[in-house]
Amino acid sequence: MEGRSSKRQTGRASRTKRELILNVWRLLKRPGVGEKELRAVQRAIDDQFGEGAVDSPAAIARVLADDGAELRHPEVIEFDARWRQSRIEKGGGVIDGLENLVSTKPLRLKQAEGFIKRLERVRQRSERAGDQRMSRHVRDTAINARVVAKSLSKNQSLAEPVRAEQAEIAEWLGVWIQTPNLFSDWLELRRRSSDFRKKFITEKS
Repeated sequence: MEGRSSKRQTGRASRTKRELILNVWRLLKRPGVGEKELRAVQRAIDDQFGEGAVDSPAAIARVLADDGAELRHPEVIEFDARWRQSRIEKGGGVIDGLENLVSTKPLRLKQAEGFIKRLERVRQRSERAGDQRMSRHVRDTAINARVVAKSLSKNQSLAEPVRAEQAEIAEWLGVWIQTPNLFSDWLELRRRSSDFRKKFITEKS
């Protein structure tokens, strides 16, 4: 009886997904977070809230990081990319392979602009169709890309100009996530700023 109660305490006592995520991590003795830990959390979410409620590995990792968990970043990013690819394949590739651009390889500014434009096209299409699930998927893709860019901006093995580009790209993605309808106008103003010109004067985009 006690064993059954212990087995269920990660789920039945959790009223929200955030609470469940943190409960599972704590029951695992607060380890560093990688694929094994994220899979355990996803299974718990599936068990309590259903498959459709399962969050991406990156989204779960953000919740845990906010609570002080140490992330094994390359492992988290690679697992998240594989998970998203499997979702695309199940859904018939609706996002047109956008996740393929979200990797540990740094994007350049011009590539990032194209990436965000594609995100916006899919967002508008899903909004017109009233497809909330796809809208969330597109937003999660942008959030994951921002996590990658921010991580790369702090990677001391990269040259300083590359890190500066990654920080800039993370800012672009943050603006698009918050105000997608205003992003194009904001980007035009940003490119005209003296700060941008000083940092990226050699950028051809």
